[in-house]
Amino acid sequence: MKRTVMGLSVVLTVMLAGCVVSQSTHEQTLQDLQATKTDVERLRAQNESLNKQVRVLQEAKAKLREDLDKANSEVGALNASVGKERQALETKLRDIERQVKDLTAARRTLAQEIEVQKQKYESAQKTIKRQQKELKEREQSEIPLTPAPSKPASAAPEAPKTPPAPAINATKPPPQAPPPAAPAPAKPAAPALPPSTPAGPLVDINIAPEADLVLTLSLGKEDSQKLIKNRPYKAKDELITKAGIAKATVDRIREKITVTP
Repeated sequence: MKRTVMGLSVVLTVMLAGCVVSQSTHEQTLQDLQATKTDVERLRAQNESLNKQVRVLQEAKAKLREDLDKANSEVGALNASVGKERQALETKLRDIERQVKDLTAARRTLAQEIEVQKQKYESAQKTIKRQQKELKEREQSEIPLTPAPSKPASAAPEAPKTPPAPAINATKPPPQAPPPAAPAPAKPAAPALPPSTPAGPLVDINIAPEADLVLTLSLGKEDSQKLIKNRPYKAKDELITKAGIAKATVDRIREKITVTP
């Protein structure tokens, strides 16, 4: 650019001066003009290249703007989706918190019920032990006493032979016979003990609940479950053969149970 300006200034100076320039000055001026022309063409080419780059950049800018708009729309859709999911998660979180509260309350209630049932079970165990003790004492008290063998009655002595009565005088009344001797009082026999009767109503082993089996019959938990599991029964002895309960246990409760068809 400086050389172009210098060339133009030289030309203007020559024209204004109106004087004749030398050949070397003219050639120098032409060279300057040629260089200036070359610079102008080079600048023009650079300008065109810059214009192309500007157009490319503008196209890239437009494309980037479109991409940015698409990205903004996608971000908006994602934000909306995230908002919906957040609301759903908050709703689920509130539901979970409510369920946790309900479960906590239910757990507390269940713990209280378990404690109550535990106390009832302990009370029932104490009652069962007491009843078992009472039943043992009752069984021991109801054992019939073996009567002592009675001595065989001695043979009655033979009555002495009475001598023949003398001849009765018709004028004298016959002598009166002495009154018969009163029989000896018989030794009272030992009173027979009444048969032992079961305490309370009979328990039907085909329909009785486990509580009656435990409380009334004093059966253990395992024997009660065996009895209930192998129902129905047709006879009492099936408690041994079918349910697998010990014979001693069945003999102990035999008088307290009944079997209905």
